[in-house]
Amino acid sequence: MNRIISFLIIFSINTSWGQQYKDSILPCPLIEFSLALQSANGDFRDDFGLNSNIGFSIGWRNSKNQILGVNYNFIHSQNVKNTSVINHLMNSQGWIINQNGAENLYVLYHRGGLLSLDLGKIINTAKPNVNSGLIIKSGIGIMYYKIRIENQDNLVPQLTKKYLKYYDRLTFGFLLKQYFGYQYMSSNKLVNFNIGIEFIEGFNRGMRDYQIDLMGPYRDKRIDIYMGIRAGWIFPILRKEPDEFYYN
Repeated sequence: MNRIISFLIIFSINTSWGQQYKDSILPCPLIEFSLALQSANGDFRDDFGLNSNIGFSIGWRNSKNQILGVNYNFIHSQNVKNTSVINHLMNSQGWIINQNGAENLYVLYHRGGLLSLDLGKIINTAKPNVNSGLIIKSGIGIMYYKIRIENQDNLVPQLTKKYLKYYDRLTFGFLLKQYFGYQYMSSNKLVNFNIGIEFIEGFNRGMRDYQIDLMGPYRDKRIDIYMGIRAGWIFPILRKEPDEFYYN
């Protein structure tokens, strides 16, 4: 009998909490992990193809359904179109010859990061609760990217670690960001996600004093644009004062 009573008490607590979450906009911290698929546009359209990136953000939602957060995205891709940085190392068959006189495998990566301060607003559409709805976000921040070169067994003397910076086209600048999507926050707090379209504009500049293939500095001014789809899983950190129940 005591077990039955305990179950009913726990059930009533969860039910009342779910109803409270459904009817009220509850201020709370939000932690989010996201994944995006993006295309490269603007000035680096000819340098890179599609990329995927992993995002992490931490923020605060207030009682007006506004969200302020800090977001970091790590960019990773093998879709590098610009091979001119190592063309001078290739033979007529497109291979790089290593120190042993053999053909050596190599891979070019698109690597980078985005750090931004984001401000968003959830526009409630009534279902399933007031914490869900259309979401609009914008942000400002900084970004960088480069070409990472790896060669099998590090047998190419020209591509040892100390020389890689002379090939990498390191680029840095400021960004603007816009996001339009839908955010779902379940009343039982177990399923919370968003999905939408993201645009990122980078106002960038080359950061290297010397690049071997250019035989000079890389200081180009660029406008680089990412466009893509981002989906995220949200962990709201909600607190509730425990209720006290007494029974015999």
